Amino acid sequence: MPRFVISQCLAIGLATTALMGAAVGAAGAHPGGDDTVAQDAAPCEQARQARQNGQGVRGTGPAAAGQIDAILVTARNRAPVAGGEIVLTGVDACGDTIHRHMFTGTNGQVSFRGLQPGRYQLAAYRTDSATRSVIKADVDLPTPSLKTIQFTAD
Repeated sequence: MPRFVISQCLAIGLATTALMGAAVGAAGAHPGGDDTVAQDAAPCEQARQARQNGQGVRGTGPAAAGQIDAILVTARNRAPVAGGEIVLTGVDACGDTIHRHMFTGTNGQVSFRGLQPGRYQLAAYRTDSATRSVIKADVDLPTPSLKTIQFTAD
């Protein structure tokens, strides 16, 4: 066999081995089911900074894209309750304690925007009634997403 053909075969074999080794090495670099990846603290710092600047309530930053909408309606005819108070409390994924309150608009709705994933509690109060009944709900926001909760008041 001529030397040229042997050299080509050897070169092809070496290139194939190098490519296979790179592919196996790259596959080993990705975490598997038992691996853990450190959480990036940048989104938490961005969310804290946005809150300090008064932006966290509006949710203008990409760090916190979660939202919880709450709707307060009457039990009798499901009419929206304007002026009802909704209180949001909880701890987000960054370990920050969250406490916000809003009053429902004419459509009986409020939107808590700019939330990090976390576990939250909502309490709804009907302020236009002599009896101030409290309605509560727990909300788990595992990822930045939108959740809608409807409260029915007497």
